[in-house]
Amino acid sequence: MRFFSEKYHDSIKLARKAKLPDLQWELQKGADVRYTVCNRIDVHRGEVPSFGYVSGDNLNPVGTFVVVRDRSIPDGVYAYDASGKSDAPDVVGQLARMGGKEDIKRIVSAFPDCDVAEEAPLLYIFTGHLERSVWRFREASYAQVMQDVGACAASVLLHAKSKGAKVFALGGFVDDEIAVVLNLSATEVPLAALAVFPEYSETAFNSVDEGVGETAYSNRSEIETAGDETLSRYPSVFMLQNRVESIVDLSKCIRIRRLSAQALPGDEFPLTPAKYDVSQYLERLSDLEAVPQTFRPFKKVGLDLDDFSGLLRWLEVGQIHLFGAGLLKMWVVAFDVMFVYPGVYRYIPVRKSVYMQSGAVNEKKFAKCHAAPEEAENTAFALILTADLNESCNLLGERAYRYMNLNAGYMVQSLHLSSRMIRKSSRSERFFFHDELRKLCDIPESESIVAEILVGKS
Repeated sequence: MRFFSEKYHDSIKLARKAKLPDLQWELQKGADVRYTVCNRIDVHRGEVPSFGYVSGDNLNPVGTFVVVRDRSIPDGVYAYDASGKSDAPDVVGQLARMGGKEDIKRIVSAFPDCDVAEEAPLLYIFTGHLERSVWRFREASYAQVMQDVGACAASVLLHAKSKGAKVFALGGFVDDEIAVVLNLSATEVPLAALAVFPEYSETAFNSVDEGVGETAYSNRSEIETAGDETLSRYPSVFMLQNRVESIVDLSKCIRIRRLSAQALPGDEFPLTPAKYDVSQYLERLSDLEAVPQTFRPFKKVGLDLDDFSGLLRWLEVGQIHLFGAGLLKMWVVAFDVMFVYPGVYRYIPVRKSVYMQSGAVNEKKFAKCHAAPEEAENTAFALILTADLNESCNLLGERAYRYMNLNAGYMVQSLHLSSRMIRKSSRSERFFFHDELRKLCDIPESESIVAEILVGKS
């Protein structure tokens, strides 16, 4: 599956090299004019978990809505407007009130886990503004928007955990019911939700899987009644795909438990313990805020073994498969990591080890697999996320495409925060030549590359 033509890659490369004007619209945080007449409440730092995230190419296509109960803020449904701020120094945005208790009930009814959604003091709903990305990413814009939503959810999850909260990821809900209550436009799609509970909550305490990563909802049985032409269509067509993978009847959905990952044959290289334990990691994480990613070439600086191990093992702080099912495979391409032989590895989180799959990968050939080769030079290591789309769709129907990209977005955001913690840089790269990169890294033909994250020193 190739997202872009070579001609389109060339145009992106030229655009990246050009100096963009300061007033380019996609870099601005314009006010959300839909809620100008709504009553507004200032949000002070620390009142709600942070959801600043690193957006692919800084397009910021995620809309954030918050259902609030039993907080200092009056109960209701709110839209978050980051650009709406008063003169107070600790105000980080505003909540525009959209509805009250009846709207809360309508939103809760759209979730199969009604108890979790109904009792949550804070219920985040993340939507994707498709029109913000389609001009740049074309057919791949749906995947990029979903990865940005996953990154935003990761930011809420990690910062909430740093305050001792429990977080439930809710990926299964009736899309249209949520869209109607929130009065979304035709190009804005509800994609994910997170329920945030205080640590002492009985609901959170009694959760079997702590609310994240264990199961996912499949619409496979639902779409089997829609006709053979639906089942045979690959889940990568931009706007049409959303209508097919949307859950419309929860009674026809099935719940899938997470797959167990098996290590491929290869020499095992155990990772060292993470530099900070979970409590220390979360404590340091609470002080970090998201900054836009840059596309400057990396410096020629290697990574020591402890930092390399920490970056991989910190992915598990908030559950790698945040939205369930465990469909992603994790490939690590090491170039300049102390005591790690250059080559391609599979990372198996439960074993805390990487397994070598092939020998040294030529760094120059790796850079040439990207639309802007100079931006991929001097990469210390790359994390490549792949999936067997046939296996995924057979298990989860076309809902699988959403879950894969949401989970990929979590890993991208986690690496961004972790690399900043140790004064390194990471960048999600979408403009690469799929077939060339897969062949160079000896990734099986059955697997498609979902996302790539480069780690180095800017």
